[in-house]
Amino acid sequence: MPSATTTKESTAGLSGKVAYADDAAAALLEGRVAELSAPDRHGWETIKHNASRTVYRKELDGQLVYLKHYHSQSLIHRIARRLGASDARGEMRFSQHLRAGGVPTAHPLAAMCSNGIEWLAMRAVAPAEPLDAWHGRQSDTGPQGPLQVQQATKALGRIVGRMHAAGLIHKDLHSGNILVRTDRGGEALVLMDLHRAVKRRWLSRLARAANLAQLYHDRLDFTSRTERLRFLKHYLASHNAGGTLRGWQRLVELHARRYTRKMHAQRDRRIAANNRYFTRLGLDRGWRGHAILASKRRMAGSKAAELEFTAGQWHEALAHPESLTEGEDVEVIKKSPSGLVVRRKLAIGPHLLDVYIKRPRRKRAWKWIADCFRSSRSLRGFRLGHALLTRRIATALPLAAIERRVGPLLLDSVLITEAVEQPRLREFLDTWLAQPTRGKPPLEFAQQRHLAQQVLWQMGRLLQRLHDNSFAHRDLKANNMLVRWLPGHSPEIVLLDLDGLMPRWHLSARQKFQGLMRLNVSLLECPVVNHAGRLRMLMGYIRRPGCGRINFKPYWHLLARWSSRKLRQQIRSRQRRQRAARRPG
Repeated sequence: MPSATTTKESTAGLSGKVAYADDAAAALLEGRVAELSAPDRHGWETIKHNASRTVYRKELDGQLVYLKHYHSQSLIHRIARRLGASDARGEMRFSQHLRAGGVPTAHPLAAMCSNGIEWLAMRAVAPAEPLDAWHGRQSDTGPQGPLQVQQATKALGRIVGRMHAAGLIHKDLHSGNILVRTDRGGEALVLMDLHRAVKRRWLSRLARAANLAQLYHDRLDFTSRTERLRFLKHYLASHNAGGTLRGWQRLVELHARRYTRKMHAQRDRRIAANNRYFTRLGLDRGWRGHAILASKRRMAGSKAAELEFTAGQWHEALAHPESLTEGEDVEVIKKSPSGLVVRRKLAIGPHLLDVYIKRPRRKRAWKWIADCFRSSRSLRGFRLGHALLTRRIATALPLAAIERRVGPLLLDSVLITEAVEQPRLREFLDTWLAQPTRGKPPLEFAQQRHLAQQVLWQMGRLLQRLHDNSFAHRDLKANNMLVRWLPGHSPEIVLLDLDGLMPRWHLSARQKFQGLMRLNVSLLECPVVNHAGRLRMLMGYIRRPGCGRINFKPYWHLLARWSSRKLRQQIRSRQRRQRAARRPG
């Protein structure tokens, strides 16, 4: 056991490596350096942990203090620490520099980097919440919500403008790293997590636009074009940057599209790797595949997205893949030459989930050869499902996908997805929009009309998002869509059956219009959807922010001709199948 003299000497040695922000910070923390260097042993509460950083929290002398430990073992960080570079000291220095320039940041107290220990202590920003969570909550706060959002947008533009005027680029600029002081309203924003900031003597226009593109990528789906123009207006006013508002808008949106493609490609590569969200599976008898450990996206009311799994739990749950579609609790949903789909309860560690299990089958012999050179339908469905969720397109959460091969020959495959308890599109429309012959309809006429407009508009937007992200769907129809809706909220379309989904490098105008035609034909089979409803779906597809007035009639007439031709083809195909069924064997 070390003596008291040794402990004092080690503490004094650590204290000499600490940089304090001011005298008050030194008075608060000078005697707690050993505690700050080993917070786990001194009762600090863990708030966040990942491979790079761990964040703790504790109250010291009546002040709530956050402690951030840096422990990344990447080659770059190890070399940087050897050369004397420190993320903790850098974040403290950048924070002080921005505070002097009028940019609100967290108040740093002290930083240390010595003998493999690197930490930063700062005063808590409280009460506060991240900007993205706060922004999503404003729609439920009544008429004051939009006003608060406007104030926050203006304040954010001023803060980012002053940051760039101070010569700093925040390389992790997203709304999760911006806090809103809930006791002061939308104008009180605080910039956080400056460990990835970079200071330059001069910032070019392209460098500033690329930095703004990160913020645009994060908030593009949650803000209107007017809000983004308002942000840019106050950004330019606080930064005294040259150029016009429209010119900056085009430049930032161009960089935002590039940044979005880069981020999506990075997230897609993560699906097939071992990380905190996914794991590779190697099971007995040659079964291989992937499964999720946690989900970053919580869409379509998913319960499984809120849970965490381990690789060991998946190995136990999938120990006998052939028996997943067998048992007394199995409900057969579909059994056809193209595949078997069942619904059952699946135990994954302590969690019991309601899932769909799909085992694809091959109807044609040439597919045996093709599957030797490509992934199975199950693995493709798993990757495409998570790719859609990354692009904020709602679909049933894929949980696991496995396949079995002998050499290159594919023998079997299984896809497991979470069961979504929502009605299909036609059932939803018939329930909420149809006029009953007796009794009172479930909604008033004005409510029915508003709900129908929202659902059909969202259908067009769903197809627009698929095409914007270079996805084509050869089986897009109302039967492959669910509607998640709670009274008082906007409806959400959930896409099912991703077998017909295909990523493309480039989608031609003809391919896009074919998808629109398939969706229109499926709506013709819904009795409650009239001419105006199908036109609403078309407008949801072709309308974009800032596009102005659209001459939709050429699109509508062409869509009607293509839909009529598709209906005639379907009728002839059904007649051939009926004649073949009546023909004596």
